[in-house]
Amino acid sequence: MTSAPATDLAPSEIAVLARAVSRAPSVHNTQPWSMRVRHTDVDLIERTSVALPSHDPEGRDRTLSCGSALAHLQLAARVLCRATTTWCPADGEVVATVHAVPGDSPDHDALARFHAIGRRRSHRRWFAAEPVSEVDQAAVAAAGEEPRVRVVAPRHRDALAAMLGFATRVFRADSAYQRELGAWTAHTFGPRAAGADEGVPEDALCDESLPAAGLVRRDTPVPDDDHLTARLELEHLLVFCTDGDSRREHVAAGAACARTWLEATARGLAGSVLTQPLHLLGFRELLAERLELPGLPQVIFRYGHPVVPVPPSPRRPLGDLLPGEFPGRLPWQPD
Repeated sequence: MTSAPATDLAPSEIAVLARAVSRAPSVHNTQPWSMRVRHTDVDLIERTSVALPSHDPEGRDRTLSCGSALAHLQLAARVLCRATTTWCPADGEVVATVHAVPGDSPDHDALARFHAIGRRRSHRRWFAAEPVSEVDQAAVAAAGEEPRVRVVAPRHRDALAAMLGFATRVFRADSAYQRELGAWTAHTFGPRAAGADEGVPEDALCDESLPAAGLVRRDTPVPDDDHLTARLELEHLLVFCTDGDSRREHVAAGAACARTWLEATARGLAGSVLTQPLHLLGFRELLAERLELPGLPQVIFRYGHPVVPVPPSPRRPLGDLLPGEFPGRLPWQPD
């Protein structure tokens, strides 16, 4: 039997990569990705069959989600003492290919973010009144540094409040959107019943207004603009902007946001993202104008000190991430 070259990814390493990718955040927790391992290369494949026509008609959030999975993949490879180079094709099923060869040991920041993967949650609630230190704010924003992405703290919270209020009213009245959201919410009795391996747990949602709610349901309240502005003034927000609107820029924005989120988690903070208003026709362009953003907004990230613990979201079995790679029992799967 011919042994694999020493540089090839070992089954134990593939397990670490798969676990990291499986814990990446995704729109409605759809986990729209799979992996293919080829010696020292890992292809991250977009599952285009996962569709949210009402929330994500162009598939932009799905691609952003794959970007978050890419960031987790790159980080896990780094912790395995692998140096990585990444290629992102402009189209096709492969979102990114990560070439991982033996490299140096990870630094403290990489280890801290890697260990935060299992603790990261979507905190769809208001945060505690305790302010985030300037040191933590700077570190969280810096973690999202990416050549294709600009990360900014938005100004003009009154304009943001007015636009979020408008978006809330639109989505509350959209029957198709509400049916789709209901299908991807893990109700105790419903389409995403207990034990489902995808979808948003009911316990992870709240009955507050945007941005805390994160997802607009029929009973999501719409406070007046002054009240919402006051709440937003207390929030720590970052907007991830890109010059254009290509798939590569969506992947880059998703990866930048994921790194930021892990840095926040490593520092004892919690976060959540807001993307659904950005799918309304003309919303992003108007938001960029009113908030004086340096490009098209792709993701709004909010973070702060959590008030209550948030349950983890369900996850697909690791074997689903690697279809056809390992017939039968996975090499790392316990008896």
